[in-house]
Amino acid sequence: MHTPSPVPGATLRTHAQGSTQLLLSHDGFQAEISLDGGQLTAWHAAGQPPLIYCSPQAMHQPGKAIRGGVPVCWPWFGPHPQDATQPQHGVARTARWTLSDISRSTEGFSVELSGPEHDGLKVESCLTLSADRVDITLTTLNQSSSARRYSAALHTYLAIADAEHAWVEGLAHSRYVDKVCQQDGIHHQDSLACRGELDRIVYGLCGLTLRDDVWRRRIVVENAGSDSLVLWNPGADKSIALKDLPDDGWRSFFCIEAANAGDDARVIEPGESHTLGTRLMTMPL
Repeated sequence: MHTPSPVPGATLRTHAQGSTQLLLSHDGFQAEISLDGGQLTAWHAAGQPPLIYCSPQAMHQPGKAIRGGVPVCWPWFGPHPQDATQPQHGVARTARWTLSDISRSTEGFSVELSGPEHDGLKVESCLTLSADRVDITLTTLNQSSSARRYSAALHTYLAIADAEHAWVEGLAHSRYVDKVCQQDGIHHQDSLACRGELDRIVYGLCGLTLRDDVWRRRIVVENAGSDSLVLWNPGADKSIALKDLPDDGWRSFFCIEAANAGDDARVIEPGESHTLGTRLMTMPL
């Protein structure tokens, strides 16, 4: 197996709970990636609040989903479309990924990860991290002899000071499917308050902005290879029910996820691939 050469500022360590983490330190920012789950779990620019939320009660154990960061939902989003015994959100977020390559430049790091295989599909991820943005791509290759349908999401937990003082912006005229209210609709307003339980797929947008009035910033979330974004927050009642989240944890994050979800699931022909991507940036209010 290929082992990447050592890179200054990049260190592998074993978490106290057993997972393997890649720690990255560069001029102006620090980041963490868990090889268990193949996901970014932290990105923090110097002198700024954290961009990514990871629950202080998250399980960093092999085979367990991590509550926070950017979990990889693949090769299905939500429950399996035919088999209810399969894990929620697929197999990638609890699988052990392989560090395929890592490089450092004056801007930051580029990290390539190789993920699991499932039903003829293979997944790989590339994370490009710098002091002013995060880029993540998720590429699915069909290695089988017939077409495969799949769905996915980069389940990004964005850190905010208090959900009572945060809004999603850029929604005007977009179509949505709300799984909490069990209804479809059109957003007639541009903004949506981040209060209470929300689980909504939004279609037809190339990005959204999360406004945080307490930390005086906007987080811009762009999506590529995608016609859907997922908005999610458990709200107070579900926060209490989730053992890996503090009772008031819902206040500290809001999820805006680049996705191929719902009507945006994709079909990949044999030998072909599809890439889902997201870019995260912050700007002051």
